[in-house]
Amino acid sequence: MQIDCRNLACPEPVIKTKNALNSLKIGQTLEILVNDIAPKENIKRFLSKNSLSYELSQNNDETTIKTVKTNELKNTSTDEYACEVANLDKQKVIYLNEESAGSGAVGKGLLSKFLLAMLNLETKPKAVICVNSAVFMTTDRAHVSYQALKNLEANGVEIYSCGSCLEAYKVVDKLSVGNITNAYEIMEMLSSYEVIKL
Repeated sequence: MQIDCRNLACPEPVIKTKNALNSLKIGQTLEILVNDIAPKENIKRFLSKNSLSYELSQNNDETTIKTVKTNELKNTSTDEYACEVANLDKQKVIYLNEESAGSGAVGKGLLSKFLLAMLNLETKPKAVICVNSAVFMTTDRAHVSYQALKNLEANGVEIYSCGSCLEAYKVVDKLSVGNITNAYEIMEMLSSYEVIKL
C-alpha cells in the first residue's frame, strides 16, 4: 500500500500512517510519501515508537518511507505530533570549551570518538567552534582529535578556533585546521544555530 502525505500539515501524516497500518495485515508493506521535514521526522518517530523498522529513499525534495508491518501498533496516540518538529531544520554547531570530554587521557580519547562519530551522521553540524584549551586540537598535529577535525573539515564542516585563545597559548602560527575567529563571530554563531556542547 502507498499513501500520499505530501503537503499535509501535522499531525495528519501520522494519523494517515496509523490508519493505513491498522488496515494492513502482519507482513504487508506500507510506503509513505512526504515532502517536508516535520512529517518525515514525525512518521519516523511514530514507527520507532511502535517497534517498526523503516527505509528511506530520496527523490529531490520528496522522501518515501517504507515499512513492513511486523506487529500490531501499541503507541497509537497522535497528540504529540500536532506541532511542527522544533529545530529539525536548524543547523547545529558544536561548541568545545576543552580539548577533552571529561578528565585525563580518557576524556581526550572520548572527545575524539565523538568527533569521529559525527562523520557518520546523516546531517553533519555546520561548524565546530574551539575555545580555551580546545584550540590545541587545531594546532597540535599529534593531538588525538586532530585527524578527526581534519576529516570533518574535508566533509564540509567548518572548523573555527578562538583567536584570543590561540594568542594566549602562543600557538597562532601552529593553526593547521580551519580558521581563526573572534568573540563577536562566535556569539553570532551561537545565537544563530542550535548549540551542542561536549
